[in-house]
Amino acid sequence: MAIVRLATLDDIDELIQMRWDFSTEDYGDSTVSYEELHQVCGDFLNKAIESGNCYVWVAEVQRSIVSHMYLQLIHKVPRPGKIRDPYYGYVTNVYTRPAFRSQGIGTEIYVAMEKWSKENEVEFLILWPSRTSVQFYEKNGFAQ
Repeated sequence: MAIVRLATLDDIDELIQMRWDFSTEDYGDSTVSYEELHQVCGDFLNKAIESGNCYVWVAEVQRSIVSHMYLQLIHKVPRPGKIRDPYYGYVTNVYTRPAFRSQGIGTEIYVAMEKWSKENEVEFLILWPSRTSVQFYEKNGFAQ
């Protein structure tokens, strides 16, 4: 059984490795080295997590991250009737290690993200799915 939780700064190295794995799985060999990605992605994730505008849910099995899902908060321009900092969420960078796919782990993460989003008054969630992930998102309540 997976443990679903929010990522911390201590998870960054593992998240970078998963980003590398995800990219090489989908796009093949990279034109940059792992070390270059580690530097750039590490800086990005540090800033993103510390900003409070990006949240990363992870699923752990035996203390190893096997899946993740990112939520980027997008601030909307205030308007009459909604002057407090309204925002919506962009779901992105969803990845599950191949050995852990089709076991419901992605759905567990999404349920946790959706619950958090409702509790934190995120107005709605959007995403840009790949062709291979449309069925997963439709199963979890997304529609075109």
